[in-house]
Amino acid sequence: MELDFNKIIRLKKIRIEKSELSEEENTLTAPILRDKSLIHEIYKIFVEVLNERGCPPNIDSVTQRKKFIFIILYLFSPSSLAGGKMTAGLREEMSRVLGIQSKSTISDNCADVVFLYQNYGDFSGDIEYLYTEIVNLLKVKGLIKLMLGFNAPAFPQFFPNIQKNLSFHTFLLLSSFGS
Repeated sequence: MELDFNKIIRLKKIRIEKSELSEEENTLTAPILRDKSLIHEIYKIFVEVLNERGCPPNIDSVTQRKKFIFIILYLFSPSSLAGGKMTAGLREEMSRVLGIQSKSTISDNCADVVFLYQNYGDFSGDIEYLYTEIVNLLKVKGLIKLMLGFNAPAFPQFFPNIQKNLSFHTFLLLSSFGS
């Protein structure tokens, strides 16, 4: 048995990489919002934004509910969109706001929202639009702070255009405050 110091060097590199990945994971899984009492207001804004569109959709449809759930998960529990556990109490609050008796309905709806986002352009486009509008209206209403220099959300593969949209909307908000 001979001494192979390369193993030690490789082991050290692996530990550094694991540490860096762990830090990145903590950053990516950190919720944007924590106050679950905002979910009711977010739902009101969600309905308002949908109703402002040319032909208001059926707000009670499963598809619209899944869009809302995706946005809530992204804001409050991004890790759950990547296969992690949902933040405690979030399922119950979504059930309450959506008027759904069975919490398993929420779980069932959560199961495929990432698949729908990644595979259906209309679904993902609607979510990006709704997300941007919701965040901006929450800022305008003073329910969340204006995030200057806000970078793209934690899952850029889910929101490829959101940086551009947020920057544009942030510009519009800032320019309206100066008037």
